[in-house]
Amino acid sequence: MKYSIIILLLFTSFLKAQETATVQVLARSLPDKVLLRWAVDQPLAWKKANEYGFLIEKSTISRNGEPVIPIKKEQLVQSLLKPTPLEDWEALATRDQNAAVLAQALYGDTFETDAPSDALGKIYAVNDELEQRFTFGLLAAEQNFEAAKLAAWAFEDPNVIKGEQYVYKISVAVPLEDPLEVTAGTVFAGPDLYEELPQPIGLAAVFGDKNVMLSWNFNLLQGLYTSYIIERSSDNQIYKKLNAVPLFNAQQNDGQSEISLYYTDSIPNNTDFHYRVKGLTAFGETGPSTASLSGKAEKSLGFVPRIYKKEIPTDDTAILYWEFDEKGNELINGFEIRRANSDKGTYETVQTNIPIIQRQTTVKGLKRVNYFTVVALGKNGVASESFATLVQPVDSIPPSPPIGLKAVLDTTGILKLSWSKNIEEDVAGYRIFKSNNPEVEFSEVTKATFTGETFIDTIPIKNLNEKVYFKLKAEDYRYNRSDFSQLLTVDKPDITPPSPPVFKNYKVASEGVELQWINSSSTDLDSHVLYRKNNATPNSLWEEISVFTSVVDSIYVDKNLVAAGNYAYTMIAKDKVGLESTPTDPLNITWNGLNLNEDDIKFSGTVNRELRFINLTWKLKDVGVVEYRLYRGTAANDLKLYKTFNGDTPSFNDTALEINTNYWYALQLVLANGRTSAIKEINLKY
Repeated sequence: MKYSIIILLLFTSFLKAQETATVQVLARSLPDKVLLRWAVDQPLAWKKANEYGFLIEKSTISRNGEPVIPIKKEQLVQSLLKPTPLEDWEALATRDQNAAVLAQALYGDTFETDAPSDALGKIYAVNDELEQRFTFGLLAAEQNFEAAKLAAWAFEDPNVIKGEQYVYKISVAVPLEDPLEVTAGTVFAGPDLYEELPQPIGLAAVFGDKNVMLSWNFNLLQGLYTSYIIERSSDNQIYKKLNAVPLFNAQQNDGQSEISLYYTDSIPNNTDFHYRVKGLTAFGETGPSTASLSGKAEKSLGFVPRIYKKEIPTDDTAILYWEFDEKGNELINGFEIRRANSDKGTYETVQTNIPIIQRQTTVKGLKRVNYFTVVALGKNGVASESFATLVQPVDSIPPSPPIGLKAVLDTTGILKLSWSKNIEEDVAGYRIFKSNNPEVEFSEVTKATFTGETFIDTIPIKNLNEKVYFKLKAEDYRYNRSDFSQLLTVDKPDITPPSPPVFKNYKVASEGVELQWINSSSTDLDSHVLYRKNNATPNSLWEEISVFTSVVDSIYVDKNLVAAGNYAYTMIAKDKVGLESTPTDPLNITWNGLNLNEDDIKFSGTVNRELRFINLTWKLKDVGVVEYRLYRGTAANDLKLYKTFNGDTPSFNDTALEINTNYWYALQLVLANGRTSAIKEINLKY
């Protein structure tokens, strides 16, 4: 079992029940060095760790914002780090009692404990002694960093470089033959992480009769300060320390402890004093002081009024009855009545000049909620105030309906509903109602009065309802409910993609492919997108060819096909928030290409008598040609196949010619799908 040290150690939050002992590590990054503090969080493991010693490994993980690869690792101690021999403690122990306590915890023969004298009691005593050594040793180390270094529980690393960041690992050198397990501790540090120490927070003072109670918040800075010192001055110039030993929290950290520390100082009345507080760290640093707080103690009356009865004869009037010891009559000038909207609110005086001997009064002008106190006014200027009493007249008037309703609903269904706070003083809270249909009765979400102006709820997103509706009622302390607020409509986030369109029909023509489809049936449709893919090309990607934003569009003719072949088409639907439907099943279509007429073929020839040849050239645009067939004859009706050429041949020089002869040439194209074009003829005389 692990133990929690019930002191304001930085280690307090670490020392919790666990199965395996652990080295808990803290670091303080300074501009020129890194300070380390550690402790083993189990008494028996702590005792053995002091015997076996510690190892410190330093890893440089980044430099000027860039990771160090591989991570640079080094050992900071050449031999095991163990407590310094007892004789080396003498100088420090004579100057500081914390060093003496720590040396006694490590080297003392015994720690005195109270236990039964039987055998079982001796076992308890040994165990209790180890716990005391553990607890008081760590307490003393928290108060003296130099003593912690002598105990091998602290270390200074001066070899740090600006821009570098480190991870320090503290481990116990447990021998292999010992089954003890102690988990190593790590901490992140570096000179760039240096921050100046803050002032203690929330210093307050309550001056009484010959005393003052000081308080401040230790909870917010418990990760920095382990203890505090208090200073006092009579002139706000020269301050003297009040507490001989630093003040720390002596409560176990169970989550329900006070967040403030308190200190009471005895002082004479009618004299001004100034106070300030400083924090002390586990690394021997003293932080800056708070701003000074001043005041003076004053003699109290010694007598306090007590309201023992109240009557409410009308909705606007109350009669208050109080007790006050007659022995105090000679010390006061009279009474006054104060009123507030809450027991902790700001009180205002509503009635004055009440005679010394009077013990009841009538107060008019009641509000819905009234907290009254009776104040005895001392002749010495000191007032003595009773506890507050609540006066509420009969109230049947409901508050006004809530206003300013707003809601934010995310895609996970988390709803944040907020509204403006009612201005009535007696509003106890709100009732929240919800419905999926504004025309039916709303059901209440809250089972009790909800306090606050922000409500978190979980809304089912995946259902057919696109909206959810809310109304609120305000409720006062008399359970009077307001009328409903105005209806708040909340649109659900769209997480359901639209339904896909469906291909209905298609037509294949020479000019292209005509597609017909049935549009998506989703109501929040934004567009349809048509894609095409060439199946003849391996690993080809879908190409967007058109977007249709009109819901009436359902026909499209694809005239952008270049080459004949097999093509696939698919479509998706998009809604207004960008969600896409699943694609339609691909529609595979074979297109035979454009029909080629004579006018589509540019075929010409040039006669060169000097070099004795005829040059024939041909050209087509954006047509996939497999083969050219060239026909020749001496008459138009005498054409015969003369030559064939590959589809990438652009011209031919005919040299097999006879002078003074008319030649007829014809060109025919064989396309990729086996189709042939019309024959283009020309006549040339050589």
